[in-house]
Amino acid sequence: MAAIGLFRGPALRSAAAALSGKTAFYQSTQRIAAPAVLYGAKRFVRTDVERLYVQEFGLLCKNIPDPWKPSDLVPTRDSFSRIKKYVTERLLDVFSLLTLKYYLDGWKKKPFAADAEELYNLMNEAYAQGNTKYLETVCAPSMIGTLKNEIKSRKYDFEWRKESTLTPARIVQIRCGRIAGNYTVGQVVVRMDQEQTVSAIARGARSQIKRGDAKTTHVREYVVFQRTVTDPNEPWFIYGKIPVPSWDKTQ
Repeated sequence: MAAIGLFRGPALRSAAAALSGKTAFYQSTQRIAAPAVLYGAKRFVRTDVERLYVQEFGLLCKNIPDPWKPSDLVPTRDSFSRIKKYVTERLLDVFSLLTLKYYLDGWKKKPFAADAEELYNLMNEAYAQGNTKYLETVCAPSMIGTLKNEIKSRKYDFEWRKESTLTPARIVQIRCGRIAGNYTVGQVVVRMDQEQTVSAIARGARSQIKRGDAKTTHVREYVVFQRTVTDPNEPWFIYGKIPVPSWDKTQ
């Protein structure tokens, strides 16, 4: 299955037309070289480590239901349908949360969301800098081919930086499903809400970057993380993203 919504965020896309940059690349380089930790699973830049991927299983959910509204309590055909969908989604969330807690000892939502945002930041830095080796360690294989082609075909690399977290990363959905054999896959959708700054730079010019205008953008994304929860050695990786619901889009 093709990657769903590759990480070509609005900040990166908007910078492609301008050639400008800053010199503070040593911080990004240090963070890219360091291992990303997501619940005890250290991800080093190594491509020789075999891992079981189940990315062809597809997304377990492609949208987030509308939030509960007081008007839904008014008995109409539409409100009944919305209530039924909302209750069904919440029951699936509870079941999936219990499944994760059963297989993953000590798993908690808030610490996971914070760690997931850090991995998301590292992925953005790697994509901006064209670091395909690191992308291979944190992204689903179904994404990597397209990401590599985009990096190869573009004229610029980028300097990416998170300016601030506008609202803390939070889990908006959890889904678990059993695949062939005794394997159970878990997918967690995390809402990212940040201000990001991106500057385009000519390839090969990083050592002589001139300070220029950088574009800061409000970015909100729903990022999907996945792992095989029945495999104790399988780490979380970035699977893709789903569309931001209309009621939660940035202005």
